[in-house]
Amino acid sequence: MLERELSALRDSYVYAAPFAAMNDPMEAYYEIGNPTDSVLESVLAASGNSIESIYEMHRKMTSSFALISFSATHTDLPLWAYYASNFSGLCLEFSTTEITTGDLQNESLVPVTYAKSPLRPLSFADFSQTRLSSTTNERLTRKRIEWAHEREWRLLTGQPGPKYYLDDALSRVFLGPRIKPDHSVQICAALARRPTEVLQGEIRGFDLTFRQIKPPLPLLECERVGAGKFDPDNDFYAQGEMSKFFIVPFSQLHDECGRISSRPNMESFAGIDISTSNPRSVYVWTTYKLRNGREVFHKRYFDRHMKELR
Repeated sequence: MLERELSALRDSYVYAAPFAAMNDPMEAYYEIGNPTDSVLESVLAASGNSIESIYEMHRKMTSSFALISFSATHTDLPLWAYYASNFSGLCLEFSTTEITTGDLQNESLVPVTYAKSPLRPLSFADFSQTRLSSTTNERLTRKRIEWAHEREWRLLTGQPGPKYYLDDALSRVFLGPRIKPDHSVQICAALARRPTEVLQGEIRGFDLTFRQIKPPLPLLECERVGAGKFDPDNDFYAQGEMSKFFIVPFSQLHDECGRISSRPNMESFAGIDISTSNPRSVYVWTTYKLRNGREVFHKRYFDRHMKELR
């Protein structure tokens, strides 16, 4: 079920209100403890340990987690009231394929499940290496059924604080119909040289509609963060082998690398070659520079038809 949901969301968008607070007092609720703990406690006591000390370590670990909330929709009106200052704030649209390149690399975008009751308390059996992560995440992504209209997705990350992403991961910004005009001007100015569209919300009868007030800037005209280095003579050092590998013209790989190099955060290519781990694919290993100056690496794989492999 999860794989089907993730597949449907791939190459799509998720929406977030910046600096939004959680309204649900039962947010990320879960319990720890099981009636069988008393039996295990006597076994652990002989080694000087206790189940409670193990549980306390887990509580401290999860209390340091950061949770980033998104929605699969930007048109749910209660969300604008809850999280966007009663329609005077804004909503950010992120590409699901790009948002995890950066400080959120290797993090999973997980759908929230909705139910009338919480999951059972975690037991000592759940603390195995193979189960702990999944059983904990299941509880941190569960809410009461009344919030199902939010269609929420979450990124769980182990480190709170600012998270930097690629400029073109932020595809659109929706402004609430009650936003102050000077705030709208400031937002458009801040994104003037970025590939991000800005839309102004308007009320028409019982409908919330949006009109474009700033178009997305073409990638080649955007402010650069990375150097955008692409030297085909050096980057395609294995061109002979790759030309034989592809069924389609080699120019398709060249064009794709040119598109990648036009992205504002692209710094350089770290490698382009046939994969040794998967000889049925070619990898494109790219270095990106984030706006905090940190460089991150990202690999993409393509088959013989230049179709990207997930």
